[in-house]
Amino acid sequence: MNTLKKLALAAVAVAALMATIGAGSASATFTSLCKAPTTTAGVPVCEGGHLYPAGTTVHAHLEAGTRLSIPTPNGVVECNFATIHGNTEQATAKPLGVFINALNFAACEDAGEPVDVEAVKPGTLDIEIIDLPVWTHNGTLTLTNSEIRILWTFTGDECLYDPADVGVLTGGAMATIDWNGPLTFTRGNLGCAPGNGSWSGAFTVTQPEPLWVST
Repeated sequence: MNTLKKLALAAVAVAALMATIGAGSASATFTSLCKAPTTTAGVPVCEGGHLYPAGTTVHAHLEAGTRLSIPTPNGVVECNFATIHGNTEQATAKPLGVFINALNFAACEDAGEPVDVEAVKPGTLDIEIIDLPVWTHNGTLTLTNSEIRILWTFTGDECLYDPADVGVLTGGAMATIDWNGPLTFTRGNLGCAPGNGSWSGAFTVTQPEPLWVST
């Protein structure tokens, strides 16, 4: 085997090893909700007395004076009110799941037309601590087993979407959520224009308070 071929094979082996190590590190990152931004050697570690237990209520609402924007192929829907309410499934997990009891939207419209936005399947909100490129007290948010239905009440157009990544939870004395992610089109009636949408908005977390994401 010539030298160039040996070097190429070695490079492939190193890349594969690094990918395996990276994947292993990610899978070992547990997430918890903490009452204080405690760290150990620069790593967010929640000490026992600060750890929120399993079953902790998580509640957030759309920031006052803002709107949740939902652009779709059928039009741009805006909601004046939105709330998220659920309970953590465990104290620590990877990812940490919040079972959603209610994901509500109200006062929604598209250019003056009332629109009904409903989580027909609220699902679970998964929180995973952000540890790259550096450790933080923040977490990514992903909705799983969830389905969102949008119904334009005048026209009867109805579209259903599958959400996934929905933004970032930023820890603090009063945590916030930058809600921002895609809505993947799954089905709809004849009036629904096929195609994906998205949604974005700013939420304030009122329970638990304070809240930092930790390991």
